[in-house]
Amino acid sequence: MAPDIEVDVAAVKRLQAAASGVATAMGAIQARVVAAGDLPDSTFGHLPFVSDMLRGAYAEQVSDGTTLFRAGQDAFARVGDALASTVANYERNEQGIESGFRSVHERMGR
Repeated sequence: MAPDIEVDVAAVKRLQAAASGVATAMGAIQARVVAAGDLPDSTFGHLPFVSDMLRGAYAEQVSDGTTLFRAGQDAFARVGDALASTVANYERNEQGIESGFRSVHERMGR
C-alpha cells in the first residue's frame, strides 16, 4: 500500500506569505529604480557626444532594470497566487472529507 500523502498547510501558507512579500518588495525596488532614472540633463556633464552617450547608456540600464524587477514581481505574485489556491484546495478537500465522515458517523448512530 502506498504511503499517505501529508501536506503541511501551515507551511504552504508561510511560503505563500513569503512569495507575496517578495513580490511587494520587488515592486518597491522597481519604484526606486524608476525614481533613480529621473535625473536632470546636467548629471552626465556637458560634453556634446560623451554626455549623450552616458545618458543613453544609463537610461537603457534603468529601463532594463525596471523590466527585470517587474518580471520578478509578476513571477513571485503568480507563485503566491498559486500557493494560495493550493491552500484553499487542500482546506476545501479536508472540509469535504470531514463532512463525509461526520455524515457517516451520524447515520451510524441512528
